[in-house]
Amino acid sequence: MKLNYMEISTVALAVIGDEVLLGEVKDLNISIVSREVFRLGADLAYACVLPDDPEFMFEHLNWMMSRFDWVVTTGGIGATHDDLTKQVVCRILRIPLVEAPEAIKALENRIGSPLSDRVRELALVPEGAQLVTNELTAAPGFMVENLLVLPGIPNLVRSMIGVLETKISGRTFYTEVILTMLRESEVAHNLEFVQAKFPLVKIGSYPEMEAADHRVKIVLRSREPDSLSAAKKILLERIGK
Repeated sequence: MKLNYMEISTVALAVIGDEVLLGEVKDLNISIVSREVFRLGADLAYACVLPDDPEFMFEHLNWMMSRFDWVVTTGGIGATHDDLTKQVVCRILRIPLVEAPEAIKALENRIGSPLSDRVRELALVPEGAQLVTNELTAAPGFMVENLLVLPGIPNLVRSMIGVLETKISGRTFYTEVILTMLRESEVAHNLEFVQAKFPLVKIGSYPEMEAADHRVKIVLRSREPDSLSAAKKILLERIGK
């Protein structure tokens, strides 16, 4: 997919793994990836959790790659029987899975030589893919076409997701926060009024029942700082502090 770097990139995320769907592992990767995409001024437009089902993965990732500028996946690139992400990507792109010599070297430097067959599987990537360095375990992620494939371990995702910085385009988001003791139902009509008046400002309200100094946290975000300031001013006038 050819990107127009004059535009704001759209990013989609697929968290892959039955363990997440079964509740055996708590997902942290949506938060990690969304924060990085937000920091870079792009839009995380879609996120999902996919099972370790190659047909389901094939159909869904194929659609995501055709729909969004960049697709990030986390999980399914280890060396166990249910790690199928790399094979599915190769099927989508109709390219073979090959051993990356630089990945072998990195694994040997980390673990020692000779590598077992299982460990060597960590160095398999789609032909022509660009490796994404993993300083923590040496098992690489990779980029191919508009796809960034990362391991599922949150610490690894956090250390590797920065590679997106040179790949996506965006504009800085600005954020304002209002804390109020009013209930969400008491501010709802005012939020609707301000939202309609300032369509370039995203407004969210979040009840926080355990907070001592407020009942609702209102977050306003926009790429247009003047609109953001005006929206906050009017909202404060309507609800008070």
